[in-house]
Amino acid sequence: MVLTHLKAARTALTSPLTFPESLTYQRDKAAFLVTHPTYHDPSLSSLRKHEFGRLGASVYLDYTGAALYPSSLVRTHARWLRTSVAGNPHSDSPASLLSSSKMEEARRAVLAFFDADEAEYDVVWTSNASGGFRIVGETYDWAGRRVLVPRDAHNSLNGLARLAQAGGGRFEFIEFDAGEQDAISRRAYVERLTQPSAQKGLVFFTGQSNITGTKLDLSLLPLAKQHGWHVGLDAAALAPSTRISLRGLDNSVDFMVVSLYKICGYPTGLGALLMRKERYADLTRKKMFYGGNIIGITMDRFDFTLVEGPERFEDGTPNFAAMASVKDGLEFAARWMDRVRSRNDVLMRWLVRELDGIYYPAQPAVESESAEKAKRSSSFSSTSSACSAPGPIKLVRIGGPTTSTQRGTTLPLVLTSPSGHALNYRFVIFAAARLGISLRGGPCMCNSGASSSVMQRGLITDLAASTLLAEADVGLVRVSLGTATNFRDVWRLVDFVRKLTVHEWRMDMWRQFESVYPGREMCCDIEELQKRATAKR
Repeated sequence: MVLTHLKAARTALTSPLTFPESLTYQRDKAAFLVTHPTYHDPSLSSLRKHEFGRLGASVYLDYTGAALYPSSLVRTHARWLRTSVAGNPHSDSPASLLSSSKMEEARRAVLAFFDADEAEYDVVWTSNASGGFRIVGETYDWAGRRVLVPRDAHNSLNGLARLAQAGGGRFEFIEFDAGEQDAISRRAYVERLTQPSAQKGLVFFTGQSNITGTKLDLSLLPLAKQHGWHVGLDAAALAPSTRISLRGLDNSVDFMVVSLYKICGYPTGLGALLMRKERYADLTRKKMFYGGNIIGITMDRFDFTLVEGPERFEDGTPNFAAMASVKDGLEFAARWMDRVRSRNDVLMRWLVRELDGIYYPAQPAVESESAEKAKRSSSFSSTSSACSAPGPIKLVRIGGPTTSTQRGTTLPLVLTSPSGHALNYRFVIFAAARLGISLRGGPCMCNSGASSSVMQRGLITDLAASTLLAEADVGLVRVSLGTATNFRDVWRLVDFVRKLTVHEWRMDMWRQFESVYPGREMCCDIEELQKRATAKR
């Protein structure tokens, strides 16, 4: 599998537009600027050129996966590394004290970025947002308590729910609303939060779905606190594009997890758990110790005493050399966040409208390009009529909120074949890569609830069905905008999707795809696959 991915990576092209494509692009951009005058911002154009010039002709649209780091951040950090002598911080030598000072500077920078009162909050260093969930899940006293988890939770939060169950508590879901598209309404949250119950515990909110881009109404956080809940916030997807003021939320958030590389691109492998200091009294179930977080230990039974403060949860030595870049990275993100969000809101509205209007050309009811294979494959719809459809078929089904005010800069797409069945997501990612476009795709993308909702396949409770769907490359394609995104990027994406409606171009891409991923099918009937998986049981 690794070799296959390496082979696929070498197929990516980053060539500029052809002359006819360039003319079309210039025409479309001129029309766009007329109808969207607020897009024009010379400072952002300069930022793209000087900080992200390495993009060249390539298109990067996976900012929810990882932000791109600005070149100046890497240069500044490299200069510090070349001129500094930084050692393991668990000592009082000059080299250790330098590292310790940078770690504390970075903690203060995180608190400042989220407008968190230093008297109220601590910062625990983790390797990523998932690490923050793990700390809370493993050490929170779950006995007699429950955790409320939204159905659109990231898998890291779903994992915390399992830890709650193992720790003597229980978990409950807040379900999607029937009247909302791939979202949980404020009403659904309020009903669950205000139910009279002696068994409270922790409610962990998704700040912004990593799949649908649905943004949480943050006023729910103080409401939950008022009704006796401890409050957690998964801010991994929200923090890169939205200013979060913990002080402005009345210090109602007890735990918040973030990954720094999603905010400023660098350093990777560094995240943070922001927690209210008064919650130390609830994180009493830590059963193990490692280097750097104990002050006393017995030699017969290894009883131990943890250090005070956030270091008690930092197992081993943190990535101290990377800490020197945190302050500069967060300051860069804060400086540009408002301008970037304003521009990307404009681009997202244009992108949704354009993608929503792309159809396959009307065709007679004949077998599609995969029909012949369908007759040989039980994983594909087995009838030729299911592989073709009369009349125009919309190529893209867009998931998530129907209004731009509820959506962040993330867009989930289900691309269909001329039959109306789901296109192989891996094929879509491959074909986009051939044009130098980086997208994200997968059967779940670490969010089983939201992905199932967008694909309209219901909540999967059969593990065999889930595995079969993944092996058949049934999944979503996710588009997400970020700091360096411009009109050319989203135009290139739309142009690519339109190319998929051209039979000859699509088949040429499919032949190239088959040379890397042999034995795959171009599209699948999700319902049929689920039936087959259930029948196997």
